[in-house]
Amino acid sequence: MEEKNQSNVLLDVRDLTFSFKTYAGEVQAVRGVSFKLDAGRSLGLVGESGCGKSVTAKSIVRLNPEKPKGLYKNGQVLFEGRDLMALPEKEMQRVRAQDIRMIFQDPMTSLNPTATIGKQIMEGVLKCGGKTKEEAKHITLETLALAGIPSPEDRFKQYPHEFSGGMRQRAMIALAMAVNPKLLIADEPTTALDVTIQAQILDLIKDIQKKYNTALIMITHDLGVVANIADDIAVMYAGKIVEYGSAEDIFAHPGHPYTWGVLQSIPPEDTSNREPLHPILGSPPDLFNPPKGCPFAARCPFAMKACSAAYPKTYALEGQGHWCSCWLYHPKALDVVNPITGQGVSKSE
Repeated sequence: MEEKNQSNVLLDVRDLTFSFKTYAGEVQAVRGVSFKLDAGRSLGLVGESGCGKSVTAKSIVRLNPEKPKGLYKNGQVLFEGRDLMALPEKEMQRVRAQDIRMIFQDPMTSLNPTATIGKQIMEGVLKCGGKTKEEAKHITLETLALAGIPSPEDRFKQYPHEFSGGMRQRAMIALAMAVNPKLLIADEPTTALDVTIQAQILDLIKDIQKKYNTALIMITHDLGVVANIADDIAVMYAGKIVEYGSAEDIFAHPGHPYTWGVLQSIPPEDTSNREPLHPILGSPPDLFNPPKGCPFAARCPFAMKACSAAYPKTYALEGQGHWCSCWLYHPKALDVVNPITGQGVSKSE
């Protein structure tokens, strides 16, 4: 894995491991996740449901329940050089209030139904300190307008149930951005919205992120969602990041068979294309008892004996900082053609 210039690194996640204790056993939801994010850059964390994306995001800001069922087992989350895992809860609350903000899937479960939208945003601004109520209200109205909410003066006085789904999500974005955070984490923010509203929300997040030079982690199960937002993409499967690289490299030269499968299952933009889609057959592994080898081996059409015997090494691929964990890049591996590029897989030492 290529090292980033430490002076630009805002977030450095190192070997993060989180499990859930259940009556049936321990669910190993996140299994040694590592990545870095520079200030002002955007990362797409992509993978199918249950792969550990949301648990990873909530672990960063320590929102996973630690008791009675959650368990941080290992790792560090360095934010501006400070390990968030070691901070007292009071200091962590300050980080959540000002430095790292989250947008969740369903705004109705995140917004207070008994308080007006304006009051909720104002409270967030005032909690950071240094602002009078008049200044906080001015910031709130500005942020509502920036989030594309018409008549902010009127909307300021309304309750969440008076907003449509798309408007509630815009209000959540305003709530998150009113304090000008250094990092914004968006956890599948368009899941419950129709396609047209999805595009508007994604454009809004992208525009605001660029305007404020805020670092962004966009969590989604859809590679298409991050195509025009993310600078870099981390592909996650069964609690692990299996491929990482720039968005350009992931789409042009994907390296992991799981990434190939995801790209092959996306419907083409050309509606006249009658080529059948290629779904990924099988099911993800049981994280109560994850395999010791590659977690994708049971579903991979190119799997070899080594894939089930041991977890693969990390191999550098074409492109700066592009890598994946797959035995196909071992010098003694089978010769395989990348179905996306049509070229043979290059072997590495």
